Amino acid sequence: MESTRRLSDEPETSLQRATHAGPSICGNCAAELTGPYCAQCGQPAHDSARSLGAVLRDGWHLFVHVDGRFWYTLWTLLAKPGQLTLDYFADRRARYVSPVRLYFVISIAFFALTAANSNLIVKSAARPPEVPAAADSVENPGADASECDNIQLRPPWLQARLRAACRRQIADNGKSAAHAFGSYIPKMMFLFLPLVALTMLPLYRRPRHYYVEHVVFFLHIQAALFLVMIGDTLLSLASHWLPRLSGLASIGDLAAAAAAGYAIWCTYRAMRRYYGERRLPTLAKLAIVGIAYQVFLVLTVAATLLLSALTA
Repeated sequence: MESTRRLSDEPETSLQRATHAGPSICGNCAAELTGPYCAQCGQPAHDSARSLGAVLRDGWHLFVHVDGRFWYTLWTLLAKPGQLTLDYFADRRARYVSPVRLYFVISIAFFALTAANSNLIVKSAARPPEVPAAADSVENPGADASECDNIQLRPPWLQARLRAACRRQIADNGKSAAHAFGSYIPKMMFLFLPLVALTMLPLYRRPRHYYVEHVVFFLHIQAALFLVMIGDTLLSLASHWLPRLSGLASIGDLAAAAAAGYAIWCTYRAMRRYYGERRLPTLAKLAIVGIAYQVFLVLTVAATLLLSALTA
C-alpha cells in the first residue's frame, strides 16, 4: 500500500504526461490541438514517442519531405525556368526550398568543385624545377620584384599598397592572392546578383514589379547556371581521373557548348514565364540583361582581384 502511494507521489515523466494528455492536448507545450500539428510549437500530434512504427514513419516523412522537396526544387529549377519565382510570389512556397538557401547550397558546391578542378589543372601543368632556372633566379634575385615599382596610381596610398602587394605575390608565386580570391569570390557574388537585378527595374516598369522580385528571379537563374556548370566541372574531373576514356574530352566540349545554350534558353524562358511578355520584347530585354550581366561580372571579378591583392 505504501509502495503504491510512493509511486503515485513521484513526478510524472514526459512520456507519462503525453500519455495522460490525450490526443487533444500537445504533450510538449500543453496547447490545444486543432490539427495534426501543434499550432504553438509545431510538434506532430501523433504518438511518435510510444510506437516503433510511428518513429519509423517520422524518419520516412523527414526523408521524403526534406530531401524530396530539395530534389523537386532542383527539377523545377532546371526543367521549368521561372516557375520557382512565380510560385514563390504566389505564396506557394512550402513545396520548395527557399531561394537564398537554394542558392547558398548550390553555390558552395559549385565553388568547391571549381577549386578542386583548378587544383588538379595546376598540379597537372606543373613541372619539376630545372637546375638552370633555379640558378638564374639566384643570380638575379629581385629582378621581377623591381617591376612592382613601375606601378603608377593615384592616390599615393593605393599605389604604395599595390606595390607592396605586388612584392608579396612575387615572393610566394601568387599563392596568397589565389587563396584570397577563392575566399572572396563567393561573397562578391552576393553583391553581383543585386547589381544585375537593378537592370530589370527600368525594363519592367509596367506592370510594376518590386526590386525584391528581380533579386529572387536572379537567385534562381544563377542557381540553375551553377547547377549546369557543376555538371560540366564533373565531366572535367572525370576526364582527368579517367584518362583512358578519351571520349570524355569530346563529351566535355559538347557539354560546355550545351551549357552555354542552356544558359541563354533558361534565362529567356524564365523571363517569359515570370514576366509574361511576348517573344520579341523578351528577346530584346534578354540582350540588354546579357550585356549588363557581362559588364557587372567583369567589374565584380576585377574588384575581387584588387581586394585579394590588397588583403593577401
